[in-house]
Amino acid sequence: MNTKFAVIASASFLALAATPAMAEPFSGPYVGVEAGLDSYEVQADDVFAAGDHYDGLSGNGVVGAVFAGYDLPLGTSAFVGVEGKAALSAAEITVDTGEDAFTVGAKETFGATARLGAMLNDSTGIYGRAGWENTRFKAELNGEGDSDRDDALVLGAGLETRFGEATSFRVEYTYADYSDFIKNNSVRAGVAYRF
Repeated sequence: MNTKFAVIASASFLALAATPAMAEPFSGPYVGVEAGLDSYEVQADDVFAAGDHYDGLSGNGVVGAVFAGYDLPLGTSAFVGVEGKAALSAAEITVDTGEDAFTVGAKETFGATARLGAMLNDSTGIYGRAGWENTRFKAELNGEGDSDRDDALVLGAGLETRFGEATSFRVEYTYADYSDFIKNNSVRAGVAYRF
């Protein structure tokens, strides 16, 4: 996780050093697509027998998403916005004892967050985000499956930079804390188009 923060911090520093001029903050409606990696950690009790406990189970998988949002400028160097997102993940965790097999996989996610950011130079800004998401998880025990949805608090940080007048590229890290002993660390890169 420290590596992910270091990458974003390094990119922010390079962007800050590149151009000292200041331009209008991000503003208006936008849509986009993104892809990256989900890394889930799960604690589970009573999986194969009453009283058993599994801690630190982890599974990775690719994730893709579409998003749409709206930003408002705050003065000449800051911005605030809201964003909605729909994602599909292939992250999966499997425990196999040889006699029994238990699998949990993340499927579709829907969520909404608010973000607050500041421009580093004429084209690049950093931001933090906070909000909510709801994910469907599918569990299978020895081939018998069931699914359930769970809510999470989402926190994150990112870097976004303009390419041309309407297009921007972004990279971000998010952390989602679900109520049922499930956590997700996600790193994604995306492209947005502003109207």
